[in-house]
Amino acid sequence: MTSYDVIKRLKKISSFNKIGYIGTLDRNATGVLPVALNEGAKLIPFLENGEKKYLGRFVLGITTDTFDMEGQRLTETEPPVFDRAVLEEALSRFEGRITQKIPLHSSKKMDGKPLYKWVRQGVVMDTPNKEVEVFDLRLLEYTHPYIDVEVTCSKGTYIRVIAHDLGVLLGCGATLYSLKRTQHGEFDLSRSVTLDCLREKADIVRYLIAPENVLQTTRGLMIDPVFEKFLKNGMPVPLLGGSRDWKQGELAKLLNKSGALLGIGRVDTEAKTIRMKRLINS
Repeated sequence: MTSYDVIKRLKKISSFNKIGYIGTLDRNATGVLPVALNEGAKLIPFLENGEKKYLGRFVLGITTDTFDMEGQRLTETEPPVFDRAVLEEALSRFEGRITQKIPLHSSKKMDGKPLYKWVRQGVVMDTPNKEVEVFDLRLLEYTHPYIDVEVTCSKGTYIRVIAHDLGVLLGCGATLYSLKRTQHGEFDLSRSVTLDCLREKADIVRYLIAPENVLQTTRGLMIDPVFEKFLKNGMPVPLLGGSRDWKQGELAKLLNKSGALLGIGRVDTEAKTIRMKRLINS
């Protein structure tokens, strides 16, 4: 199942003015996929850069053209049994800011078309490198030839590229056997439901998270009803309560007296004002 297959499943249950997901999952991956509906879709740009956490299983001795088990096998050898310390040291090489070559079999667009579609047409392209950040990469279990890891990383990190590059480093080849995303920003498995739980519109409504309850690390600011019209018309309003508590350019959740989200604003401490950046229509 692809990430867009999830959207199609939800569209069959009910029609929405807007619907979108945050952070594409490879079709053989499982786990957390945040989905935003209607006005909530306007919050996607503020949520998509959250750090991600994965549980991955690599298998040593196998390489494929897609760097995972769905691809065509290129090589298969009997890998040596490694000391755990050797594997931990090798994995540590992939922590911090690293450069990855974007895989051919990916949804990254080049010349207006996803790379995997070029591959299907027999066109092989020289893909660019990209810089990503791996905040933490730890070895959980080693049951030869399988390596279980937990990865905390930035947006755009390809875990299957880490698996492939690890195999190159160890000299025996490796590929991604399975992958589960356990966290995307503030969303984790505890805030998630399975698609089987969503069979009708009432189910979707039951599990919805209100817009004011996301962006949990962004401070909220109650807006006096007198100023709501100004904000909605794109005009700045006074930053009441003292600008010293805020940083220049900081984002804030703008709330009405009832606590509902009016939108996302940006603080100007020099002018002691705040201006609407993204309006949410209630």
